[in-house]
Amino acid sequence: MPRGHNGFDRRQLLVGAAGALAAGSLNFQPAAAQNTVAPLSITPPFSPISGPRSRVLYVNDLSGDPDGFFATVHQILTPTAELRGIIGTDAGGTGETAARSTSLAREIVSIMDRQSQIEVFEGAPQRIAQAGAPVRSAGAEAIIAEAMRTDTRLPLYVAVGSGLNEVASAIMIEPRIADRFTLVWIGGDALPDGGTGETNFNIDPLAAQFLYNETQLPIWQVPRAVYKTCVVSATEIQAYIAPHGRIGAWLYDRLADLVRRFGSGFNTGETWTLGDNPLVLLTGLHDWTPARAGQEILYTNTGSSAYDEVIAPRFNPDGTFSPRTEGRNIRIYRSIDTRMLFNDFFAKMRVNYP
Repeated sequence: MPRGHNGFDRRQLLVGAAGALAAGSLNFQPAAAQNTVAPLSITPPFSPISGPRSRVLYVNDLSGDPDGFFATVHQILTPTAELRGIIGTDAGGTGETAARSTSLAREIVSIMDRQSQIEVFEGAPQRIAQAGAPVRSAGAEAIIAEAMRTDTRLPLYVAVGSGLNEVASAIMIEPRIADRFTLVWIGGDALPDGGTGETNFNIDPLAAQFLYNETQLPIWQVPRAVYKTCVVSATEIQAYIAPHGRIGAWLYDRLADLVRRFGSGFNTGETWTLGDNPLVLLTGLHDWTPARAGQEILYTNTGSSAYDEVIAPRFNPDGTFSPRTEGRNIRIYRSIDTRMLFNDFFAKMRVNYP
């Protein structure tokens, strides 16, 4: 008999669901006649009958690379993860400020007409300059406030496609939150050695070092070698994103804007790396098989996206790793299910903006 993690029996779950359906406890309308099939409607867009299974604070340097735009839209369109806010962060370059990222986040939310549902917060104006010295910002305060909530049992993910300033600063300010959420981070390099020059680590090295070396924070890391596999073609974006709503056209125009800004010297060919979209896959598209942690039922299985559970290595100032023989385990992903990732994104664009 097939069983899920921690002893959950898939067959028993299905039998239970069938019983609930027979008892009328699920909102299902049968076909009008015995031998007819009710037409399937794709409007309104899919929403889980039982509601969201997690909360997400989404953190991104939207003033930097354009992949953050696509992941932001995908996150907004994923109802299984209750989006509790977007934090716009500094990208570490001239003009790539937290204020600019925040403005772009608000633009996305406005175009998608979600202003009344999604709050946007501004992150830190600069990196952590000294070990142990947090940079206070609205973004860090939003992480603290959400992590300290006691009125919900939904697990919290802080999904970061940028530097780790706001997360590190939040824990420095309020250490009690370090075991109250999971960090999902696009950044760093893979074990065993790590590497130098990875963009999101370099935005704020002291923040990354603090979180890995000095806290017990649960971490799911998607290193550079893995997020670089999240590649789509320009024609896929043209066919599956650009035609769908104002936001689809806006996303496509952001890519064209890079060419306008940098001219013929910026030739990407026919492919784009959407390396921040795994944030959505890992926080909102979990397997349906639950796991139990004490009295909590969690959905943390990520199926065909493979990872290793390892003792958190020590992060060095240059981005390399030093192995440790004791300490907490963290996840470091070896692969991302790009079929699920991008098919889901393209389908959501089509269903939400037919």
